[in-house]
Amino acid sequence: MRSPNSRPGNSIKARPSREAVPRRLIVTAGVAAFAVCDWSLWVLLRDGPWGPPMRLVLGNELVSDAVERTLEAVLLWPQDASLVQLKADWQEQKVQVWGSDEQGAGITLIHSILLRANRDQLRPNLHQQPVPSLHVSWVPVVEIETGERELDPEVRPGLLSALYTLRSYVQREPEVILRYLADMDKMSIGVSPEEWWQQEGRKVTGGRETLQLNVIREPESGDGMLTLAEAALLYRAFFPPDEPIDLSNLRRRFLATNRLLPGDEERPVRGREMDWRRVSRAYRYLAQEVEREG
Repeated sequence: MRSPNSRPGNSIKARPSREAVPRRLIVTAGVAAFAVCDWSLWVLLRDGPWGPPMRLVLGNELVSDAVERTLEAVLLWPQDASLVQLKADWQEQKVQVWGSDEQGAGITLIHSILLRANRDQLRPNLHQQPVPSLHVSWVPVVEIETGERELDPEVRPGLLSALYTLRSYVQREPEVILRYLADMDKMSIGVSPEEWWQQEGRKVTGGRETLQLNVIREPESGDGMLTLAEAALLYRAFFPPDEPIDLSNLRRRFLATNRLLPGDEERPVRGREMDWRRVSRAYRYLAQEVEREG
């Protein structure tokens, strides 16, 4: 006869019925949004060590829909604005179910997104999201790669994968540099979120304020003119400072796209008007290839 306190060695711990049901595979959509400020590459990160914004993929939607929802949550983005959107890779990771000792497998699809020139300015609600995990800010990529900005070890590989995908794309398609510059009006200046909010004359008080595009003016587009000096600066911005770049070959690759029509004027380099003592020949970027004679 067993005493009330005795237990068999193979007793089964009682679990709620909801935990006894096998869970579906947990899928999330990771978004790594990049922009260029001060001729350097910046990335939109969640505050704290957690890396890029991430959203669950609902059972009745595509992963691409979840990516769109993430963008809508963290950026004010015009319907007709184009994006350079690249799929980096699937990332597998272990998932701990909150409030339970259950563990499972999770898969995250990482997207690398390059915002159009100066569109990083369309950021009205970055620190007023109702969900704390979507509080985000712009961080120089160099701070990530040098370790100045610490990331959770589980999300760092995904972010670096997105960064690698973006860099590989720029290497293969130098025309993206020309399109970016043709769209750029002025070089955007990188500032901390605190400085940006002070410039707007308001402080974060909690809650979410919804602002429309007619309230926050969309940055001006460029006139389609650019210089090869700017193209070299922008190309350098995507890569680590110590990575060697053959500028002569890079110039030839820009011209070989057959998208540049030489102009009759010279222009100072945008963002370097006070620093540079020289000007550079201006070219007009054309959506269609230029027919070359000879």
